Amino acid sequence: MANAGQQVPKCAYPGCENEQRPGQAGPAAEPGYCRLPDPVTGEPHTALTAFRQRQVLAGQGGQAAGPNEPGRPGFAFWRRAGAQRRQRAEAAEAGCAALQADAQLAEALAGRAAAEREAAAAQARAATAQRDAEDRVAAAQQERDDALAGAESRARDAEQNAARAQETAQSARAELDRARVAADLQARKIREDTARDQAELRAAFEAQIAAAEDARTAVQARAERAEAELQRALADRAQAPEKAVPAQPPRPARRRPRPPET
Repeated sequence: MANAGQQVPKCAYPGCENEQRPGQAGPAAEPGYCRLPDPVTGEPHTALTAFRQRQVLAGQGGQAAGPNEPGRPGFAFWRRAGAQRRQRAEAAEAGCAALQADAQLAEALAGRAAAEREAAAAQARAATAQRDAEDRVAAAQQERDDALAGAESRARDAEQNAARAQETAQSARAELDRARVAADLQARKIREDTARDQAELRAAFEAQIAAAEDARTAVQARAERAEAELQRALADRAQAPEKAVPAQPPRPARRRPRPPET
């Protein structure tokens, strides 16, 4: 802020009432201008934009003559002095504009060089990325080929294992069929042997039963004959007269035979 009683310097841009901003560094910094964007053009107020604006105003008929009017005394002197001041100001502005244009050109050249360097770096990165991508693609293809070869090998092994398993299953099925046939034959033979043994045992038992029946019948007949003989002997003894002849002792009774055990 300016002190009290001091006149604040204004911006040298035509028609600008802003304060000057001196003291900034850089190729585009020059004293006497506010460097604020113009409300119409949007460009900052610098020596180059002021020079262009004055050229535009000169093409449109120039600026007002100012406080000096042709009818007043010393008009010609003040007119020459004003023309000289304007010439010096325009020359200074033209020099500043040239410096600013050179600075902008140098900045543009530096930006172009930087852009070229960036483009070269980008190309190098793109080439590196392309090589990396090609390497990754080659590695992926190799991995795919290896995986495919491994899958084919595993498929062949699986087919061979399946064939062997099928052969084993067929052999086991044939062995099972043979074992089933042998078991059926053995079971049939066992049934036949069992039936034959049962028939033989039954025949033997029936023969033993028939023999026991015959023996029992014979024993019973002999017992009945002995009982009849005993009854006749007892009857004869009771009916015979008594004689002097001493009586003979009675004969012991015959023991009945024991029937055979069945």
